[in-house]
Amino acid sequence: MSSIDKITRYATRWLALLGFGGLLVLAIMTAIDVLSRSLLSAPIHGVNDVSSVVMAVVIASCIPASLYDRSNISVEILGSMGGPSLERVFRAFSSLVVLIFMSLMAWYFVPYTEETYRTARQTWVLAWPVWPWWAAATAFLFLAAFVQLLNFINDIIVMVTGGRVDPQGVETKLVPSRNPNSESDA
Repeated sequence: MSSIDKITRYATRWLALLGFGGLLVLAIMTAIDVLSRSLLSAPIHGVNDVSSVVMAVVIASCIPASLYDRSNISVEILGSMGGPSLERVFRAFSSLVVLIFMSLMAWYFVPYTEETYRTARQTWVLAWPVWPWWAAATAFLFLAAFVQLLNFINDIIVMVTGGRVDPQGVETKLVPSRNPNSESDA
């Protein structure tokens, strides 16, 4: 496994784990708030504030791992009907489209993050500054775009070199496989 691939793998996995941890904490806070409201008529103030800033970070933290594992939804009917060469072309094209989308999304988060910083926007109840949360989400989206760039490069290599595509749609690559269950990756 190449060093860039190994670092990317670990970074995306740990980031997703951190995001799921944040989601768990948010779910626990929400459950306690609901129980406190219904049983004691005493809501926990600020849960909506935490939710409003944490949710964007949680979602953005999971996108790089999803792209790395290629666990996004894909439709491969045309490619499989046209044979392995056409399938590799469509895979590279779809990889390019996802790269463009992720890059644009990350790029368009920058002005919003700058605006929240410039205007010193805060949450309603807790008065937390909003910009650090959006800066983290923006950084995670740039990481996602970088991961997709690596995917696109790999797809171009497979397309140009004529890498094989197995029945599950996983290419035989020049770089080692990113199979999360592989013993050699650990």
